[in-house]
Amino acid sequence: MSILKDIFTAIRGGASEAGEAIVDANAIRILEQEVRDAETAIAKAKQSLTRLKSSEIKLKREINSLNTDYDDYEAKAIEALNVGEEALAEEVAGRLEEIATERDEKSSEHSALESEVNGINKLIRSREKIIQKNKRELEKVKTIKEVQKATTSISDNVAATSSSQHRVSKALDRVKAKQQNWRDNMEAGEWMETQEQGDDLDARLKQSGVGGSVGSKKSSILEQLKAKQKTG
Repeated sequence: MSILKDIFTAIRGGASEAGEAIVDANAIRILEQEVRDAETAIAKAKQSLTRLKSSEIKLKREINSLNTDYDDYEAKAIEALNVGEEALAEEVAGRLEEIATERDEKSSEHSALESEVNGINKLIRSREKIIQKNKRELEKVKTIKEVQKATTSISDNVAATSSSQHRVSKALDRVKAKQQNWRDNMEAGEWMETQEQGDDLDARLKQSGVGGSVGSKKSSILEQLKAKQKTG
């Protein structure tokens, strides 16, 4: 929390309101940095924990080796007694004492280290859960801030649109009127061109059935049918 501590220290000087405003304005950035710092610290702690676990595993392996040596020398001591080599058995007993002492020391050290490894691992897991929770909370805060920003922007745009809605509507009406005038002029131009080419007269004659080929062709077909009727 170093960043927050520095800011809060500055606040205690007397400008508390200004200091709080700084914190509020940069809260998300500060929290993001705090999360990054926490994740970096956790990563380093995991590296240290890995080294401790390695030491614990090594101690456990050494203890197992000492147990194997103890069992081996114990069997040899019994065998020496069985063959009447009491002096040799006594010497082996001295070696067993050394092994047992070393084994007990390493066992005590291993137990303490194992407990420490388990405690640190538990602490790391706990801190990781807190970091994940803080990250989720931070994402919610950022989302709400974006929603607030969008809402403010929409409100401002709506207000601006409402204030100029009448002016924009009038402008659109003028554009539509100009477009309609252009269509009217085009239609009038086409009519004038038709008049100049005499198409209007031809159209009226065709409509009246005057000068068309359809009527004469029909009469010709009718006359042919009548002729066939007589010959039949």
